[in-house]
Amino acid sequence: MIRLGLIPLVLLIGTAWWAWASYRRAVQAEQALAEVNAEHRALMREVRTLERAVAAAEQGLRTLSSHPSVPRDVAVTADLTLADIRRMVDSNKEFDD
Repeated sequence: MIRLGLIPLVLLIGTAWWAWASYRRAVQAEQALAEVNAEHRALMREVRTLERAVAAAEQGLRTLSSHPSVPRDVAVTADLTLADIRRMVDSNKEFDD
């Protein structure tokens, strides 16, 4: 008689523990995902800020390079685009590795 009552009780306790552990893992995963999303949004804001700064610097360099008193080598250097700068940075990363 005790065996028949003990087995369902153990199964019930085991199932409840498994459900609670699964719930806790889901809550932790949700919190981790929220943190990652917040960090991603912050990084994207920083990237947009940097892109605006680079665009402003490019515009300033273009304005500078079009001035008649600027030497030709400076004017050519000032005509670099953001894509050129990224290619140079990426090629330097290859050498750093």
